Parts: sequence; C-alpha cells; structure tokens
Amino acid sequence: MKKRICILLLFAALLMLIPHAASANAPAPDPWELSVYLKNVPEGTTVTAFFLHENGSLRQGEIYTSGSAKNQKIGVRFEMDEKQFYLTLTAPDGTETQTNAAAIEPYGSYMFDGETNALTAGKPKGADSCTGGIGEACLSCGAWLLLYAFTGFLMPVAVTFLVEWLTALCFKIRPVKYVFAINAITNPIMNLLLLIAYAFGRLSYWIVLAALETAVVFIEYAFYKKKYPDRSHRRLLLFSITANVLSLLIGGLLAYFIL
Repeated sequence: MKKRICILLLFAALLMLIPHAASANAPAPDPWELSVYLKNVPEGTTVTAFFLHENGSLRQGEIYTSGSAKNQKIGVRFEMDEKQFYLTLTAPDGTETQTNAAAIEPYGSYMFDGETNALTAGKPKGADSCTGGIGEACLSCGAWLLLYAFTGFLMPVAVTFLVEWLTALCFKIRPVKYVFAINAITNPIMNLLLLIAYAFGRLSYWIVLAALETAVVFIEYAFYKKKYPDRSHRRLLLFSITANVLSLLIGGLLAYFIL
C-alpha cells in the first residue's frame, strides 16, 4: 500500500512541474529542426516542405497553413542524409509557388520572401530584435545562455532529483542526501555528453544514451554500496535501475507531451 502511495505521489508531483520542464536526459535544441521565416505570405497559404536525399530521392515533409501575421516562423524537421529542401506554397486562390532548393544545415535558419519567391539561408533583418515582429524572444546573449543552462542542465537535474528522491522514499533509502550528491555529478556530465552526441546524428545519440544510462546505473550502484553498507546489494541495484529508468521515462514523457 505504501509503495502504491509513493508511486502516485511521484506522478502527481511530476505532473505539477512547470510546462517548460525538460526531459531528464534530452538536451535542447533539436538539430534536426530548421527555422523558416515566412515574409509577405498571404493568410491561408498552405506551405509544404520537400526534402532531397543525397541519393536523389524526394520526401514530402510537414504541411502548414499561414496565419494572419505578416511575418511568421515555422519549424520543419529533416532526417539524416537529407541534404537539401524546398517549399511549395499554395495561395488561397490556388496559385502555387515552388521555391529554389536550399542546403540543409543543423540548427539552420532560412527566410522565404513572398515578394521575390526566394528561399535563402539566414534570418530576416530584425528577427532577433524586440521590434522585429517575427515572434523571436527578446533576450540578450547572457539571458539566452542562462535560459539554455536552465532548460538544458538545471531543469533536468531538478527533475532527476525529484524522481530519485521519491523513488528513494519508496525503497526506504535513508539518508537521501547521498542520492542527491551522486546525481548532482552524474546528471550534468551525462547531459553534456548527450549534447555532444546529439550533434553527430540520431543513431549516435541513442547509442550514447543507452551506454551512458547503463554506466550511470552501475556507477550509482557502486556509490550506494559504500554509502549504505547496511542495505542489501540486490536492493540497491534494483533502486539504481528503477530510479534511472523512471527518470528517463517520465522526463521523456514530460518533454513529449508538455514541451
């Protein structure tokens, strides 16, 4: 009965996290999402993205409908080995426009101007200013760094602390300070390594994630054996596995459904 209450408290507490809660093991931003700024595009225009694979094949991607704002920003996702993309825009009166192909770069930003029908790399003038009207956040470089540090590292640590603290309560692990101590070391290091792996492709990210999660489980287990000598080694191993799996799964679910 107590274990069920602990699990319910765990989920309830996590669901109360702020909407920008980050995954415990999924640093942002996403290198496979391109930012496309639409300028002078009529309201109600349908925008379709097409991606060109290096072997010459073509894939239709996302479809968007422009809103009432004169300048808008959309995000389009590409896949590994896709080297170029272009857009087709269908106006409300049925007129169709196809842009030129642009080379794909991770974290890339592009601009389409409805007056010239050109798709070019880079942001439009004023996109990063407070009065640009594009919808970009007005933050200084220092503020962006603080925000990135919070969402990429501090928030994942906080989520992990909460998950593993409640899991420790369920396993009757005392004192909990040792759980906090080891996670304050392993979690930021793991997220930094994942961030590096993220830049090299999705496959490498998932391989590194699996390897790091396994390593963290056994590193924390070895640490717990020293700090909790009166506890069963099997119970400590089960706690380490459970805590890390919950941290990964719940953090991932929060990122998927809330972010």
